[in-house]
Amino acid sequence: MSEQTFFKRKWVQVGLAIGVIALGIIGSQVLVITAPTATRKPPEKTARLVSTESVKAGDYSVSLLGYGVVQAEQQITLQARVSGTVQKIGPKFVPGTSFKKGNVLVELDNTDYRIELQTAQAALAQAQSTLMSEQGNQVVAQADFDLLGMTVDERERALILRKPQLEAAKASVQSARAGVERAKVNLERTLLRAPFDGFVVSREASVGAQVSATTTLGVLASSEAYWISVAVPQTDLKWISFPDSKRAGSEVCVNDASSNEQGCHKGHVLSLQTSVQDNGRQAQVLVKVPRTRDKTLQPLLLAQYVKVRFDGIELNNVFKLAPSAIHGGNVWVNDNGELDIRPVSIAFRSADYVLVDQGLKDGESIVTSSLGSPVQRMAIRTNDDSKATKP
Repeated sequence: MSEQTFFKRKWVQVGLAIGVIALGIIGSQVLVITAPTATRKPPEKTARLVSTESVKAGDYSVSLLGYGVVQAEQQITLQARVSGTVQKIGPKFVPGTSFKKGNVLVELDNTDYRIELQTAQAALAQAQSTLMSEQGNQVVAQADFDLLGMTVDERERALILRKPQLEAAKASVQSARAGVERAKVNLERTLLRAPFDGFVVSREASVGAQVSATTTLGVLASSEAYWISVAVPQTDLKWISFPDSKRAGSEVCVNDASSNEQGCHKGHVLSLQTSVQDNGRQAQVLVKVPRTRDKTLQPLLLAQYVKVRFDGIELNNVFKLAPSAIHGGNVWVNDNGELDIRPVSIAFRSADYVLVDQGLKDGESIVTSSLGSPVQRMAIRTNDDSKATKP
């Protein structure tokens, strides 16, 4: 093959390759130009599915929560009032045991006091006998005086009729009678009785112990009612009713601080104490809780840490909402399928509920579900709306 023929063949091959490439480019351009085109449509607006709740105005009492420690309404130190030896401990004088008013808790040896009473009674009998004799002398003196017909002044007349002796005899009887009463009291004091219904907090007496008039025998507490000093923020005092001549104090509901039981011990506010807690500078509200007869409730115990719920002042024509329904001072309202982000006035807020006094109307539906990015007047719908649109 000649060199000239070789070069011609090469050029033919190169030309064919270029032609194939050119045809491919032209074909792809034709396909692009003649391909069907899709028209762009704007995305349809989809209403967000939400849960709603209808609201209605009503009258609600403000509820406050505080904590305190149970103490007895009455608590005394039992002391002997006479000296003596402890002879017997009553069966009710045991720590934790309840007793009734008048129960004998401690008996002292009363031998000396019985003798003292007998001595005083004998002295009274002697004084009464002397008085009777002197009264007889009075009769005789009066008869003699009348017989003699003497004229004397009042002082001489009193001496003649033995009036000073009679007065002295009467005074001796009164003194002897007082001695008997004193001896009876001392004898009675050898029996130490409960001054009220209650229970024994502690006991220090023992049989055979020698006690004096100031010896402490134990501590007693009344069981008729309890006092609880409850710590309350000073800003919340405006919601609590304190008793006066026209009204009673706010009612309270008391439970153990860690209890979840539904029932509670009922009581009422007694007074506002004149001092505040050093820790937190909170006010101290004193409440009184009468002893309950309800056996289903756990009894209150002294020094028990309890939570106290106050049923405070009643607010009228307000809306009660869950705290989750409030979003930075606003409420989400379903306004005919559109979201209305509406500011409201909050009258009271607690951990459990919020009371709104302005910004809502009866029958309006508020959105209770969470919305990630709420926008004013965005479209919303409820399950009821979805059901209504189905054929």
